[in-house]
Amino acid sequence: MTIMTCADVTATRAACTNQCVVDPALRAHHERLLTVEHDADELVELMELAVTWGELEYADEPLFGPDDWAGFAASHVWVDPERAARIFSLAADIAACGRPSARPVSPAG
Repeated sequence: MTIMTCADVTATRAACTNQCVVDPALRAHHERLLTVEHDADELVELMELAVTWGELEYADEPLFGPDDWAGFAASHVWVDPERAARIFSLAADIAACGRPSARPVSPAG
């Protein structure tokens, strides 16, 4: 995965590349995700979404899910691509920890 660097270091949101194709229903969430690199509130919102992804039902909400976050990061130009990759990778890892295990856990003893 290659994440590109934005030349304008004063940018406060990422820019789309030709690879970015957004379903109109996801446009609002897309715009919010573009700001996570520089907007602490949106970063916290993404982390809260990641933490609750396995617990709450989001099927009816127009959101990019954890399986889309790495691709989202890769299809945009960031001021600091390593930081953006870390943000979305961490969020996806957090969401994965909240998913139900495929194997039942046996009780101790």
